[in-house]
Amino acid sequence: MFIQDTSEGVYDDGRLRVEHDNFYAACDGQPLKLRRVEFLLLSRLTRNLSRVVRAEELWRYAWGEGKPYNSESLHVHIYRLRGKLAPFRLHIETMVHVGYRLMPDAEAAAATDRPPARAAPHC
Repeated sequence: MFIQDTSEGVYDDGRLRVEHDNFYAACDGQPLKLRRVEFLLLSRLTRNLSRVVRAEELWRYAWGEGKPYNSESLHVHIYRLRGKLAPFRLHIETMVHVGYRLMPDAEAAAATDRPPARAAPHC
């Protein structure tokens, strides 16, 4: 089930709940301990579910216009956020040189549960 009530600033898909205005996020009823920047990144990603959000847009949303874009710093914060979401089988996909997107649970499970591709035999 997917619910997003933008008038109240809440994203809730039945597992992940993000209250944008209250800086609150929980998964499976357990509050997530997120740093401010991690919360802002998650907030922006849930507002654009399954859509790639450009890295620069995430940066501006989390750090504001006054701080110059730093892809390495953004990558580190995304990495930390992934670690906090992983126990709940939530996945942030990277689109290299473009941005990131939050994958709904079913899509993330399909992406991570696939068997590894076999290498072509050497001739």
